[in-house]
Amino acid sequence: MFKQIEEIYKGIQDLNIQGATNVCIATFEGMKMYLQLTTETNSEKFFDEFIEVGEKLSRARENEPLATNGVTFVKLSFKNQFHDLPEVSSMKRVLTELCDDYLEIINSSKYELTNNGKNTLGIYNKIFTHCHSSTVVSLIKSIAQGKDSFEVVCTETRPLFQGRTTAKNLLAAGIKTTMIADSSAESFIIGRGNVPVEAILIGCDEILGDGSAVNKIGSWGIGMASYFAKKPLYVVTPSLKLDIQSTIANNKIEVRESKELWPDAPQGLDIYNPAFEVIDRELITGYITELGIIEPKDIVDTVKSKYPWIVNKI
Repeated sequence: MFKQIEEIYKGIQDLNIQGATNVCIATFEGMKMYLQLTTETNSEKFFDEFIEVGEKLSRARENEPLATNGVTFVKLSFKNQFHDLPEVSSMKRVLTELCDDYLEIINSSKYELTNNGKNTLGIYNKIFTHCHSSTVVSLIKSIAQGKDSFEVVCTETRPLFQGRTTAKNLLAAGIKTTMIADSSAESFIIGRGNVPVEAILIGCDEILGDGSAVNKIGSWGIGMASYFAKKPLYVVTPSLKLDIQSTIANNKIEVRESKELWPDAPQGLDIYNPAFEVIDRELITGYITELGIIEPKDIVDTVKSKYPWIVNKI
């Protein structure tokens, strides 16, 4: 594999590239980079190597179906166009267009889900969020427009403090923002903080085949508190994060290095540092997607209807 592509792979693994959308974009940048750098002239070998690049980059970390679904989209769309492989020069042009097509789907879905969410969530003035999702931030900005009393509570999101990015982005947009420790999230949601939270918005890294979601560690407790307090919890995400074959039982959660929690921990101390966890579908009010506001029980059928190719695996 070319050095430039290996650097992208390492960037994803080392969290220099993080967030489902950014990982997806980086995956497709790597695939298009292969198209530019390769000197392979055998059409079959060229196509196999191109897909291998996509597979490697999209699986550099666990729980990245937005990227893996994109590789599936490109592979199946290309095969549907060509029964026999054309010359490499023609393949490069078509594959580049298909990569750009998928990225445009992702880009437009963010705009569409923001509009869908704004129509549903406009009644709320006190929003709670966890970790950092550019999609959630975009939706919050849209909801906040024209509201003097609007306020957001966000967590710091240990151990990498992604919540600080959320806070900075919201403050830059002129939105009143309160940051809290992760460990106080549940008490805030049930009404024991200094901001009366009305609704909870989180992103997600993966939608499971049973309608549950995978998001940053700490999200399950937030979901439980929302359920207990009878406050709506919405997962804000493009529907293409669905991994239809993934379940709570077989889903593999990424476990990060122990030094993220304690760089100079005493010798002999065991540290367990999962990056994500599952939020059971019973705790989720709905998914805010480009396809509308969808209940967890309906998410799989709705996505399959719009994107029938998603049932295939690369």
